[in-house]
Amino acid sequence: MRRSAFTSLFVLALNLALSGSVGAETDKKAFFAADLHKPMNDSRVYSVGDDAGTMSSGLGTWPDKICSSTADPICDFKGVVSSGSSPKIRASPMLTICSEQANNDCIESIEISRDGGNFRKLVFERDMPRVAGLDKDGKEFPADASMNLPRGSAASIWADVIDGQISDLKYLVSYQYSMYYESAEKKFILQNVQLGIRPFKVVGGNQWSSLYFTATESGVLYDFPENVQMRAVIHMSKSAAGWFKARLMNPDISISSLNSLNSRVEITGAPVRVPAFAYQRDLNNLSTDEKKYTGALKGVISVEPGAREIFDYIEMARKVVNDVAEFSNTYWTLTSTPWDNRNPCLQDSTRVLGIVSTNAIGYEGASPEFKDGFLNYRVTGIHFGPDGKTPNLGTYDLLLRSDAARCLYRFSEAPISATVSISGSDGSQNVATTVVSEKDGWLKMKAAGFTFSEKNIKVKLIQEKAAGVEAPKSALPAERLPIVKKTDKKQTITCVKGKVTKKVTSTAPVCPSGFKKR
Repeated sequence: MRRSAFTSLFVLALNLALSGSVGAETDKKAFFAADLHKPMNDSRVYSVGDDAGTMSSGLGTWPDKICSSTADPICDFKGVVSSGSSPKIRASPMLTICSEQANNDCIESIEISRDGGNFRKLVFERDMPRVAGLDKDGKEFPADASMNLPRGSAASIWADVIDGQISDLKYLVSYQYSMYYESAEKKFILQNVQLGIRPFKVVGGNQWSSLYFTATESGVLYDFPENVQMRAVIHMSKSAAGWFKARLMNPDISISSLNSLNSRVEITGAPVRVPAFAYQRDLNNLSTDEKKYTGALKGVISVEPGAREIFDYIEMARKVVNDVAEFSNTYWTLTSTPWDNRNPCLQDSTRVLGIVSTNAIGYEGASPEFKDGFLNYRVTGIHFGPDGKTPNLGTYDLLLRSDAARCLYRFSEAPISATVSISGSDGSQNVATTVVSEKDGWLKMKAAGFTFSEKNIKVKLIQEKAAGVEAPKSALPAERLPIVKKTDKKQTITCVKGKVTKKVTSTAPVCPSGFKKR
């Protein structure tokens, strides 16, 4: 969808909405941890962060060198070296709606479905307003195709039109890249992708605890309406590959090639409700553990859900809040994650391999680990809800490329099923409802209904032997197997075991048990 088309649609919606906007009385303001902190107080609020990213574009080296473009002399690209102590020039372009002039790295549409109905497109209203002079938070910049740098804009605001009237509840969409300048290649390299949709309402004046504020308005965070699904259609760089983590219920993904640089990606799913905690501490009365965490934003110290220290952080908070989560928020986010997984079947620099989604307060930020025949994933959370009696219940969704799963287990093309088990760190079992399906080249696995603390989620794929179909045989552990491409051409490999050498010839040669490929 082009910008001009969105603009026309928005003008039409405005004409239809002259009688005023609509807002459901059931709209619920979301929990905002900064509400617990009063400006200028010598205190901090401890809570958990939001992994949907920031709201501003930025180019330069923070906090002292913020550039308006790649031609800005503040950014000295000639002085950047690939190694050593020289600071990297980084870029965090916020991507906005697609247009005829800019159809790469952009948002094609944001859509909503209510109560199981058909999806309909939201209307692009405007970019998020900014407070003038806050350059330390970054600022917008033009694209530079020669350096592989998209235009840095602002988060975009989208509106829902119901019965010809514009809803009071808006949607702030942040679609952002994290990049760094590589001097050897003389271009920016994509490191991370973040996509988030946040419901909000515009209120007058400058409000402290808001998503954004100007001298005349603030965007106050709200929960998603009940029984909605959201869909984002984005144009995403093909260098964004590997694994993604998400806050989505029943996620679905469709990826197709748009051009040599971008893929067209459709992400569909319902928001998830995530339990939350927050407590306030006087700066003169911090525990030894609390002093380890710094970097307050609006008086709030938080750790991102997928950070390495999240498990220790949750255990610290658990004792303070008595394992009770007094708050909760709804989220719809998708974020790429590094594949620090050494398994060759789960590493591919050319495509998206999988998505892991959970409503756990904390989770592992990497892809599931394949070990002992299981895909392992760790989550953690606060056990009880606000009443101190009702357990919080967890959800876990895993989307995995079917061919990657077959590579892991050396399966044939026959259908695959799976078992999903949940166990505590002490080995205790926690029964959960599980669902597994395979469609359009993706395996979808789901577990729901498990309680929180620290939990290990283990997925094991199985395949019944289909008539007339032989699965590839190998005595090697699956985690050491490379991706084997089908071919009619025979190949020969050399395998060694101590001083013994063997040659194996086949269309898909594999070393015998105890031998290693040389």
